[in-house]
Amino acid sequence: MEEQRPVEIIDYEDRYKQELEDISLPWLLEHDLLEPVDLEMLADPHRFIAGGGRVLLARCGDQIAGMVMLEIQGEGQCELLKFGVKEAFRRRGVGSALMKAALEAARQAGQQRVVLTSSHKLKDALRLYERFGFEYVTYSDKWFQLSDIRMERDL
Repeated sequence: MEEQRPVEIIDYEDRYKQELEDISLPWLLEHDLLEPVDLEMLADPHRFIAGGGRVLLARCGDQIAGMVMLEIQGEGQCELLKFGVKEAFRRRGVGSALMKAALEAARQAGQQRVVLTSSHKLKDALRLYERFGFEYVTYSDKWFQLSDIRMERDL
């Protein structure tokens, strides 16, 4: 059995640009959720950083295993986007480590509420969000046409 390495959370650097697609595109395509806006986000991760947000990566050994983008929306609210873990690293605590780091990054940025959108197709992701205290709310102002779930939690 492969040795399980500890998860290290690091900030995005340009040398990891291809990893963003390598993490996100497989699950988006598998669940038929890929939209043009997804490609725009993956192509320009600096837009989140420039707006005061973060792009966090989970590293296991020398491999990037997962990612999450944190976008500051104003009025004390931020959004988690493109939360994903490569299939080979699932069920190893990578998602939990990323979520803990994202929530801490939101607190450090002075945010009071974290929101996210998802799809009913992403059962494992929804369970993770629920475990971290996210609650389902009415979803009307859709940015992603293929998402059908909105969740929030206060910090």
